[in-house]
Amino acid sequence: MRTIQKSYWLRLLFLGLLLVFITGTSAEPRIEIQTRYYPVSGQDPASIYRSLQANGPTGSKGSYHAHTQWDIRWGYRWIEADDQCRLTRIDVSIDINFLLPQLQGIDTLPEPVRASWDRYYQALLRHEEHHKDYGIKAAHELEHRLLAVEPQSCFGLENRLKTLARGVIDKYDAMEQEYDRETDHGVKEGVVLEF
Repeated sequence: MRTIQKSYWLRLLFLGLLLVFITGTSAEPRIEIQTRYYPVSGQDPASIYRSLQANGPTGSKGSYHAHTQWDIRWGYRWIEADDQCRLTRIDVSIDINFLLPQLQGIDTLPEPVRASWDRYYQALLRHEEHHKDYGIKAAHELEHRLLAVEPQSCFGLENRLKTLARGVIDKYDAMEQEYDRETDHGVKEGVVLEF
């Protein structure tokens, strides 16, 4: 009896996985990461800092030393039967774009200045990686939430998907803003050039 039961459950599991594979409803978000750099120069931490302020990305609240932007796109397919629409496919993708400083002539700088830059830059990278992680978490949550939507009228399904997507993206945008507020844009995490 146990052998038959085990075989039955294995076949059922196989059929379930096959159904997911055929319908394409379960997949991991596609992640694309691109990094660009802007030039920074200086001979000491003070002049490097001025170059960061002058050349770095700007936003509504001033200039920053780096910027991470993520953009989530999603699409879906459904089938209609008995006045109900059911999802058959969800595609979620995220593009992550880093803009980071690149110190020019670093090999010619005194060792203490290079060491200060290295500490600063590693802390900056960790901070920007956190921003990237928020985007990836948002993409995963969006996919899981969309996949869980129950069949309903086609109009209702489309509205439900849009509402869910906007809610997930807004949630992670707010989390990122709070993260920057709590860390003072990374200053409390060591994103500081030592003088």
